[in-house]
Amino acid sequence: MTAKITFHLLRTALQRTMLFALMAAPVLPSATAQEITGVAGAEATSTVDAGQERQPVRTDSPRDTLETFIRLRDDGEQALLDYRANQSFQNAARFPLIGDQLRALIDLSSVPRTSREETGSETVGYLLDIFGRVALPDLEDIPDEDAFRDEGFAQYRIPGTPIRITRIGEGDREGEFLFNARTVRVAPRFYQSIRDMPLRSALGIGSWSASLPQMTGPLIPVSVIQAMPRSLRTLWLDTPVWKVVATTAVTLVLALLLAALHRQLSFMEPKSRTGAVFLRLIRPVSILFAVALLIPFVDRQINTSGRFSAVIDTGATLLIFLAFAWLFWLAVQFVFEWIIRSPRISEESLDANLLRLVARLIGIVGVTIVMAYGGQAIGLPIVSVLAGLGIGGIAVALAIRPTLENLIGGMILYIDKPVRVGDFCSFGERMGTVEAIGVRSTQLRSLDRTLISVPNAQFADMQIVNWARCDEMLIDETIGVRYETTPDQLRYLLAKMREMLHGHPRINNETVRVRFSGYGDSALNITIRIYAKTREWNDYFAIREDVFLRIYDLVTEAGTGFAFPSQTIYMGKDDGLDTETGQKAEQRVKAWRRSRKLPFPRFAPERLDQLNDTLDYPPRGSPEAGHEDLESVPGAERLSADPVPGEDLDENPSEEEDNKTPARD
Repeated sequence: MTAKITFHLLRTALQRTMLFALMAAPVLPSATAQEITGVAGAEATSTVDAGQERQPVRTDSPRDTLETFIRLRDDGEQALLDYRANQSFQNAARFPLIGDQLRALIDLSSVPRTSREETGSETVGYLLDIFGRVALPDLEDIPDEDAFRDEGFAQYRIPGTPIRITRIGEGDREGEFLFNARTVRVAPRFYQSIRDMPLRSALGIGSWSASLPQMTGPLIPVSVIQAMPRSLRTLWLDTPVWKVVATTAVTLVLALLLAALHRQLSFMEPKSRTGAVFLRLIRPVSILFAVALLIPFVDRQINTSGRFSAVIDTGATLLIFLAFAWLFWLAVQFVFEWIIRSPRISEESLDANLLRLVARLIGIVGVTIVMAYGGQAIGLPIVSVLAGLGIGGIAVALAIRPTLENLIGGMILYIDKPVRVGDFCSFGERMGTVEAIGVRSTQLRSLDRTLISVPNAQFADMQIVNWARCDEMLIDETIGVRYETTPDQLRYLLAKMREMLHGHPRINNETVRVRFSGYGDSALNITIRIYAKTREWNDYFAIREDVFLRIYDLVTEAGTGFAFPSQTIYMGKDDGLDTETGQKAEQRVKAWRRSRKLPFPRFAPERLDQLNDTLDYPPRGSPEAGHEDLESVPGAERLSADPVPGEDLDENPSEEEDNKTPARD
């Protein structure tokens, strides 16, 4: 509705001067220019004020409609005579009102909105020619309101003509009597059959429909028209050739000025996104301004007509709606960029990109509505246009399904927010920093500085690790020391490493974990799992480097070294296995068999009771020796912060207790 009202206001502002847009020196087929300028010159009355009060247009009955038409014809002829006596803009301003009133007597509802003015003007010209040639009945013989008291269809045919005045049955003008919609087609054909009859007119012209194309506005001197060769006064698309040339020349001049303006704007470098959008706003505004200058000049001064005028009107209407659609798109972008300039919203944040996506969606919807009304303005029914858009939308949706999936994926990324613009993350097997989340894809800058574009639908389905959300950064490393390292050396090294990490100011000492973790192929493995107090990569690598160098010193201090992948080949020079110790072990296994105490596949329950808590852990000499609740000591890391209410971990039977279950046969 807003687009429709805006277009109506613009068209009203650019409204053309109508069929009486004055003729400084008309060139007619039935009279020379000199004859026309001299006719009724002495009869011209004094100038009539253009703002004088006029009688209203009455369409309550066929009599009122025809009487109004005749009165307006006489007013138009008198206005033209006054203008000939004094060619002023004040006198010229009377013609648009008379033209609007005459067109209002014709049912133009079936004519496209963009062509109604020109079509109405042509039809009025033919009606003037017809009613100036045939004998009209007395007004008293034409039906008045009393003759059509009953509701429903009613019409009156003017005697001797196919012209009918019909009561409008629907719409804004329901109940009025107007020249029916068929008049647009019937009047030209009927005029051709009576064109040889003389025209009764105070102006002395031979034909209204032939005179109208030659009329011009007051800015074009009579001498210029009189000096033109007859070849330039011939009609092309119902408009004199010289008017076509003049209209084309004026249009080209404006187009060159617009091109120069747009080129100048392209050299300007805005300092912000808002400034860039504002500069782009000037382009559609300049186009609308150019149309606002061009159309009144072409209509009121050059006064094009017929099919050429229809082409100009249609082209101007399309240009206006395209400019309005462009202006709406840029205006929405400008408003949202202005909102993004708020200090609370970062220029490249997720919120900023979400606002830009919303702006694009609003812009697409608005442009679609504006163009739909543009289609209606040039004669396409709005319902059909919208229906076509709906059907076309389904077809397009099927054709661009991947694009729609990416659009939805982008919305999911904005709503779920697994990453923000500027976050460093891992996705699939790649890593990079998010630079933009667009309508179709997400742009990420990888570690090798290449730009990776991932469709939103795929990116939303990936397992994403957002490194920017971590509060601390993990250092997880395993080192190996030589097998020659004695147990006490290993204990010394572990203790010193823990001391060092607890004392490091950039290591979270509550999560220090340094343990002898296993026997490797060629090394005794020590696992280090600690958290660096940083969220920045360069700082993280500096902290890790410092920790590794300190561990190197501690390994040297412990009298051991780092293990290298190696193999030991024995050449048979050792004493081999301890045979005596091996025989003792075999004898003990035989004794277990005889006493039915072999602990395979499980220990006997009474043996489990004997073994429970018999080792000294923590080992003797440790400061934690004797502590039973090791989860409560400083630095303990529970798997859960709080125990689950009602859960007793001791109720779960151990693996060894499963032997109480009777075996199946």
